[in-house]
Amino acid sequence: MRRPLAYDTAMNIGPLFSAMLAIEPAGIASAPPTPSILPVGVAVVVTNSLSEARASETVVLPIGRLKAVWPGIEPKKAVVFDAAGVPVLSQWVDMDGDETPDELVFQANFSAGETRAWTVKPGTRAVADRDQFRVYGRFNRERHDDFAWENDRIANRVYGPDLETWKAEPLTSSGVDVWCKRVRRLVVNDWYMVDNYHQDTGEGADLYSVKGARGCGGIGVWTAQNQLAVSRNFTNSRVLANGPIRLVFELTYAPWDVGGRKVSETKRVILDAGENFDRFESTFRQEAVSAGSAKGEAAPLALGIGIARHEGGVFEVDKDAGWLRSWEPLKMTPKPQSLGCAVVVGAGAAVDTRQTDLDQLLIVKGRPGTPVVYYAGHGWDGNGDFADRASWNHHVDAFTRRVATPIQVAVTPIAPAAKPVDAKAAQARPGVKVSDAKPSAPQASDAKSPIWAARMCDAVMGRSPILTDKWNYEAGLLLKACLDVWATTKAPRYLAYVRQSVDRVLDDDGNPNGYKNDDYNLDNINMGKVLFRLLAAARDAGDSKTVDRYTKTLKILRAQMRQQPRTTDGAFWHKLVYPRQMWLDGVYMASPFLAEYANVFHEPELLDEAVRQVVLAEKHMRDAKTGLLFHGWDESHAQRWSKQATGTSPHVWGRALGWYAMAVVDILEQVDAAPHSDVKNGARREALLGVLRRLASALGNAQDRTSGVWWQVLSADRAAPNYPEASASAMFTYALSKSVRRGWLDAKKFGPIAKAGFEGIVKMFVVVDASGGVSLQRICKVAGLGGQPYRDGSLAYYTSTELAVNDLKGVGPFIMASLFSE
Repeated sequence: MRRPLAYDTAMNIGPLFSAMLAIEPAGIASAPPTPSILPVGVAVVVTNSLSEARASETVVLPIGRLKAVWPGIEPKKAVVFDAAGVPVLSQWVDMDGDETPDELVFQANFSAGETRAWTVKPGTRAVADRDQFRVYGRFNRERHDDFAWENDRIANRVYGPDLETWKAEPLTSSGVDVWCKRVRRLVVNDWYMVDNYHQDTGEGADLYSVKGARGCGGIGVWTAQNQLAVSRNFTNSRVLANGPIRLVFELTYAPWDVGGRKVSETKRVILDAGENFDRFESTFRQEAVSAGSAKGEAAPLALGIGIARHEGGVFEVDKDAGWLRSWEPLKMTPKPQSLGCAVVVGAGAAVDTRQTDLDQLLIVKGRPGTPVVYYAGHGWDGNGDFADRASWNHHVDAFTRRVATPIQVAVTPIAPAAKPVDAKAAQARPGVKVSDAKPSAPQASDAKSPIWAARMCDAVMGRSPILTDKWNYEAGLLLKACLDVWATTKAPRYLAYVRQSVDRVLDDDGNPNGYKNDDYNLDNINMGKVLFRLLAAARDAGDSKTVDRYTKTLKILRAQMRQQPRTTDGAFWHKLVYPRQMWLDGVYMASPFLAEYANVFHEPELLDEAVRQVVLAEKHMRDAKTGLLFHGWDESHAQRWSKQATGTSPHVWGRALGWYAMAVVDILEQVDAAPHSDVKNGARREALLGVLRRLASALGNAQDRTSGVWWQVLSADRAAPNYPEASASAMFTYALSKSVRRGWLDAKKFGPIAKAGFEGIVKMFVVVDASGGVSLQRICKVAGLGGQPYRDGSLAYYTSTELAVNDLKGVGPFIMASLFSE
């Protein structure tokens, strides 16, 4: 799990509620350039990237991701099939109590490094019989408001309100009790029925003592007085999902006093079959310091997650790795037996460890209203699962590794079987023949209508009338593409959209909203490219106020570049927070801006700077074997992701190289447009052409000959977990098709590569819905190097990041590629 204390139902559900990489749908078309047809199912590929086996691993498929891949999915008819076509037990889970399915889950075992495949297709969902249920939980009014839950390995309970006033044995505690199970079947109902669960009759028993302690995984608020403030018994409960694979329920704890404030808790518990650990998600809320005051917002909390201290118990803790564990003798057994408990919060989450008279604690930070996520579990040597303390410790270590490294789940659409074209149906649309059927044309007012570029731009404008509220590089990329459509079609709506989008993020003096000069972030330069053409349009219109405003913005960005930190040989740092690092992304963000600034504001030396950055990137990051460039270079060789010999990152990430390819051709365009054609400009041009030709040859070799597109990681095999990716494919197609059109590359050699790239993008990634709306699928949402949580540049990292539909980093380049390909 990337962030053990952040729960994201779409991406990251922990080891037993495993992370999902939702690879968005690839469109299927019968012939270019028509869009995809709707899929008839989903292919699921799951990879265990650990070098150790994983048993009873839960694969989680959120409904939103499934619908994005398979819009026609009907949950009641969706069946999971294994590679042999045999139906697999699965469960739809309602995570929010609205009685509609949120996640489809099923389980599998994985050997070390194994990749396995399933499909989700229409069928008749089997009703699970009693013996297939391996989780269960319920409120027990007959036992003074207990809430008890179990799976095939463990059982727990917590205490409800009636127990606080029970005359025979009143008990107030929000600790988590443990029941020791000797059998794999469900026993909660049976044990409550006989009301004799403290005696082991061969199935196990309640052999653990909680009383006022935290038990095995209870939580409280650690106060400034170094005390643990805990709630009373829970007041309300609700079950959201109850098997056969996953149990989800919530408990509510009434407000209690913490240093003069009232704090309440909602505790969500998730337990999957086959696991020894529950997942706890505790959301705390507290009263403000002083109602109505400016400083009245609820302050952060220190939270203590604990294990009860019992006589003879041995504790171990690793604050950095984020776990606490114990091994203790059980007193209520006729012969010596022991129990292990553990709490796992994940690396970097624990800020301290503490001990009270009752508990051993891990201290974590929490913010009111945000769930604090942790795992707590137990193992008993009386049922054969754990022979001794060493065995339990080994299991805790393995579970912690699973938390840190979830399985990778890739989802792609299944196309229907090919069938003949229905000529009559096609002819039913007036004026359209089977032989020339194409998407509906853009508006008739357009002077020239490149079909896909205009349609996609119109689709973005329809989806996002307000594109952004802040200055950012993604919006700049899309707006530049819209300006390209305006320049081609002369349709005023495109210029108007760009103008209103930019004006929204600039104040009256031209200061960009959200921009900070001292971040020295090259990403912040990219949106400035949009202003050059807006500036020219304002001049043509005689709008001097707007000219001054846009000029002010451009000079703000120019000022940043004068002070931008550099490596010793002059390469720009990508950001101030990434010292001595050059990334391919940054070459695109800033260098074409400098080249165009050179021409608009008559600073020809900036053309030299722009070309210099391209050349330095090739010098430091080019792989001599393939001709491709690695994502980043660390001059200090200090980053964990950098190779010791070269300082480069370990892999060629498609979009990073796509940024670089676009930078080369955009700078070359400015060099050709320079108002002077001296010897120096000729040298600039030749340097760029040399880079372009070497890169184009390498991209031709890296192209997937079958589909025409390019894959997410170009330095890895074209097989799972790697996958074809839309944004890189669009960027490469743009660079190659533009270069062929402008005569920079040989048309006979590179024209077919560019053509195959564009047709592959339309076939694999473009989808048109029933209303004619255009979408681009399977776009890597984000990837980087270093930072927190740390991004190591590995294949596992690049292929486990989230994918998206209509992300601007893919849509913008697709529009640009379309303009040079249609």
